[in-house]
Amino acid sequence: MTDHDSPPAPDDAAPGLLNALAAYRTARRALLGTIGLGRSNRDPLAEVAEHLVLALWGGRLAASRVQADYDLVAADGEFVQVKYLANPSDGWPNEHVVKRVPGVHWYVLVLYEAFEVTGVLAFPPDLTDICAALGKRHSDRSATLQFTRRNWWAVRDGADAFRRLGMRVWLPPFPGRGGATDGAAAGAGAGPTTSGRGAVG
Repeated sequence: MTDHDSPPAPDDAAPGLLNALAAYRTARRALLGTIGLGRSNRDPLAEVAEHLVLALWGGRLAASRVQADYDLVAADGEFVQVKYLANPSDGWPNEHVVKRVPGVHWYVLVLYEAFEVTGVLAFPPDLTDICAALGKRHSDRSATLQFTRRNWWAVRDGADAFRRLGMRVWLPPFPGRGGATDGAAAGAGAGPTTSGRGAVG
């Protein structure tokens, strides 16, 4: 079935749709209210991703909420860009291209599966070793990484190995603010972060 041959809406569809929107509006305001943004009209998943990374990493949000390049300034002055990738739990129709951003030290990807945060991954500017560990064959592997579900599984299951390659990896249950250590899955332990500063630009 395509968009052009879908069945017509029932006569009472509008009230039900508006009632559902009202329920969403209430829940959305409650969610964003926990981070002081109850009036925000930005994508709530983006807002939550940025504030979650702030809570995990420390530092401060960028002065402009919609500026390009970076979203967070870490306590040590490093610039952090935050993106998110949302998928259902039973498959990944959406994938993501991690990119080196000139002047930015870290590219953070918050993963949502069925609206649950399943991981927070921070990538350094030089992606060469990470791409090699994931067996990537695409071009420009020092500056881009075509991140797939299989890649996520590899990082999740081998978090410490990827930390040694310069990543920062947080897995549930998520800790409080931790500028010195990454969060790790229960029983896996928390390893020290590496600077990952590398050359930016």
